[in-house]
Formats: sequence, C-alpha cells, structure tokens
Amino acid sequence: MKNYLLLFCLLATTAIAQKSDRYFTTSDGVKLHYTVTGQGKPLVIFPGYTQSSANFEPNLEVIGKQFQVYCLDYRWHGLSEDPNYGVHIERFAKDANEMIADAKIGSFYLLAHSMGNTVAWSYFGLFGQKQVIKYILGDEAPCLVTDPSWTSQEKEMYTGSATDKDLWTAWRMPQSQQQPPKNTRELMMAKLLTEHLGNDWRDILPTIQVPTLALMAEKGTFNNQHLFDYFLKTIRN
Repeated sequence: MKNYLLLFCLLATTAIAQKSDRYFTTSDGVKLHYTVTGQGKPLVIFPGYTQSSANFEPNLEVIGKQFQVYCLDYRWHGLSEDPNYGVHIERFAKDANEMIADAKIGSFYLLAHSMGNTVAWSYFGLFGQKQVIKYILGDEAPCLVTDPSWTSQEKEMYTGSATDKDLWTAWRMPQSQQQPPKNTRELMMAKLLTEHLGNDWRDILPTIQVPTLALMAEKGTFNNQHLFDYFLKTIRN
C-alpha cells in the first residue's frame, strides 16, 4: 500500500480530495457500496481479499488530488450487503462492471491490489478492455498453487516462489487448517479464498492489451525477478 502512496504523491496537486459514499443495487438484487474521492481523470480500484474502500482511505487523500477515484466494496466486504449467494470472483467482476455503469464512468485507469487483480482479469475476460486506459497490477501472481510437474523456475514464474504450495498450504493461515469456520462470514471468506487460490489465470495474461505497470511490495510474496520477467514476456504493453 505504501508503494502506491509514494507513486501517486508524485502526481498530487494542492486540491483537497472530497469523498462521497454511493450505493447501487446489482442485477441480482444486492445493495453494494462504493466511494468516490477527488476530482480529475477516473481511476477505479479493485481491492484485495477482505479489503474495502476503507483500507485505501490514507492513499485516496493523496490520489484524489489528481484523480477521481472509485473504490468498490465487494459483497461481504466493507459497507456492502452480505447475501448468501454470489461470493465468487466472476460475480465480483460483474458487480464492478455494474458499478462502473452506475457511476457513468467512460474510460478509466485501473488499479488492482492482490485478489483484486483476479477480479480485473475476470472483468477483462467478460467485458473486454476498451474502457481501460492503463492498468496497475499490484501484488499478485497468475497462480497461487503449484503443479507438481513444474520446475523450480516455473514455480517462481507462475507463483512468485519456488516453494511447493498445494491448495491449503498456499492459504498461509495455519490456524484455518485446524479450525472450522466459526460463523457465516468466516465460511463465506473461506469459500472465496479457496476459489481464489485454485484459479489459474495464465491464459488471460497474453490477452491484456492496455499499458500495464506491475508493482510488488519490496518484502512481499511476489517480489520475484522470474515473475517480473514472466509478466514482461506475457503482457505485451
């Protein structure tokens, strides 16, 4: 998150960023929340797993001086409703598209963080990239579990690490392997995370046509030269 703040500080003006809360109802009847901050060129943020617009507020104060920033709270995230259906990456992408329509956004810059990139990749597959001006890919790899047949270098290319990770060890939450979910929220988040970890997005990356900037946290899981090289080779712009 600090990397994004430093990046956009370079672009900031002296204007004061103003935030407003908005709500809309999706095509399947769920009330979702999103924030609009600042003024300028439209920038849409797809947050990561369990994140909401509130997580980006320290950044939005600065980014909003240069951009008008739209940040969606997914289902079961932030101030959005908690339905017992539709907690899937593809549905999140559809919700994002409906938010973009509700806000009457034309062309926009896209910033995705962590799992938000899989929402972006699903969005690209469903709705194309014609509205996207540029894309910032933050802290994500196309695969989060390893194939036993991969070489060590392939593991680093596709997951950002040479470590073997099956669906559960990739979770990186040892306590969750030992204890069942305590309530509906934990169950929904566990189902979402299981889907997120099990996806393989290598086929979508070559289809990305918009100029793309990959940013990884200096001490993060995905700060790996093989992964950067893979992105450079696979994403043409």
